[in-house]
Amino acid sequence: MGWFGGSPAKVSNISEIDTTSNSNGQQEQQFLEDLPPKFEDTAPRQPPESMYREAFKQVKLSDFTISHYVNMPCFREAMITGFQSMGVLGAITFLIHKNPQRSVNWAVCGFFLGNIVGWEQCRSLRRKSFETVEKARQKNQEKQAKKWEEKQTSDEQMKKWKEVQERE
Repeated sequence: MGWFGGSPAKVSNISEIDTTSNSNGQQEQQFLEDLPPKFEDTAPRQPPESMYREAFKQVKLSDFTISHYVNMPCFREAMITGFQSMGVLGAITFLIHKNPQRSVNWAVCGFFLGNIVGWEQCRSLRRKSFETVEKARQKNQEKQAKKWEEKQTSDEQMKKWKEVQERE
């Protein structure tokens, strides 16, 4: 799998032509251009400056502590990947060019590139695992609903059988 793994995006089958029947029973085509718009074409409103001030007031210095970042999901993996790529790029560049300034520049760039790659990989894996958990939860709910329906039908059948037995 890795960075570029996964299946291509799915495309839904939406047609631009809507066929409706008229009073004669014939199919008449309606194009999207002929239909009224669903949403108004208004320019997006700019949020007032007071919103920016309120948001800025909520930012605290304690938000930028190391303990806050360490508890963040995927931070550790991103940092490890960044340090690894920093070491590899810095060492290889120094061995090839014998220029410490150039190797430090490449090492810093490698650190940031590695952080971005590590972060995105981790977030992608987390997203997929959350989707898997959600699918499993839905399957479990469907299974429980099916069991509940079977139990209800079996209870109804049992009641009918008891009624028949009592009549005899």
